[in-house]
Amino acid sequence: MSSDISISELVANYKKGYSLDQQFYKDPEIYKKEIENIFLHHWILAGHSSQIPETGDFFLFEFDSENIIITRTKTGDIRAHLNVCRHRGSRVCLEKKGTTKAFTCPYHAWSYDLSGDLIAARIMNETFDKSENGLHQAHVALVGGLIFISLSEKPPSLEEMKKDLADVFDQFGFDHMKLIKQKSYPIRSNWKLAVENYQECYHCAPSHQEFAKIHAMAMTPEKFAARKQDYLKNASSDIRLKPSSYYFDQAIKGQEGYQYDRNPLVTGKVSGSLNGGPVAPLLGKIKDYDGAASEFMVGPVTFFLIYNDHMIGYRFLPLSLDECVCDVFWFVHEDAQENKDYVLDNLTWLWDVTTQADEEIIVNNQKGVDSHFYQPGKLSEMEFFQQHFLNWYLDKIA
Repeated sequence: MSSDISISELVANYKKGYSLDQQFYKDPEIYKKEIENIFLHHWILAGHSSQIPETGDFFLFEFDSENIIITRTKTGDIRAHLNVCRHRGSRVCLEKKGTTKAFTCPYHAWSYDLSGDLIAARIMNETFDKSENGLHQAHVALVGGLIFISLSEKPPSLEEMKKDLADVFDQFGFDHMKLIKQKSYPIRSNWKLAVENYQECYHCAPSHQEFAKIHAMAMTPEKFAARKQDYLKNASSDIRLKPSSYYFDQAIKGQEGYQYDRNPLVTGKVSGSLNGGPVAPLLGKIKDYDGAASEFMVGPVTFFLIYNDHMIGYRFLPLSLDECVCDVFWFVHEDAQENKDYVLDNLTWLWDVTTQADEEIIVNNQKGVDSHFYQPGKLSEMEFFQQHFLNWYLDKIA
């Protein structure tokens, strides 16, 4: 490590209710541990099935030093291949997306079919066995059309989540959505500062005026509790209200962490738009607007906000020790047509301006954490979910 303090000592010295020691955001050995114990193990959103509707369609998904090919095979299955040639390790696929019949390494022309099996290797002797040299595979799991991958030999199970939230996925029509926009926001900070920022709404009122005009979560805890109680008392829709809190340090042993809840919007607002009005056709089996939105989180860095008429996905990925990226996804009903049923700029407005503001906030946070005078600060009562993340994180790298 870059100092005389070991990871175990740093973890043991952590004071609950405070932010992390500076070294957690600066030390290359800690970052290496995070990649091994978190990002090479847990489930991460890779994309959506609507990105690869036909046989041979593919796109690349990457973080840190890893690059994965997500493709649809001849049987219609979705597979994930590590983009590492089994010959001498070159990247096989250089295009970020496209359609192909096979993946051929540009270095020595080894070729792989859509299932990742090696089908051609030039000038190899008769003892060479192609069947033992296919592309390394990643685990793939589908939640509706959402594509999740895990690079672990034995990833945590998603079965409890799928059973518990089956009604949620059915009501919102997870099998009947399409991705209409994905945008990446590079952030010059350690990935944890980005994830921590997402975990709390203590900053929402002062930093996100647009968000605060629509989401009641930006209110003080007392005002939000009263607004939620009023919403629950008068809720008339069939959308699930019962929360499921099995996230981070509350995860069931052997299962991937997940969380679901439904929270009210500001009175009179029904969706995440400029004026809080409808922006797209209703999702799934939803029949009307009820002035609320659902949150769904799974794995350590994938989060969703589900309005009645569209869904937002957030994914945070490390690129290096001091740089990360926030990818935002916008989903609508699969039958919705642009400029007829929705206007893209109107639908993406709220979370585009919010994420741009978050980028500036997080970069400024990193600059302060870099100071010789930084020390862990006391968390507020509105940062309780951040504490769950910190508890889980420390356990993961201990």
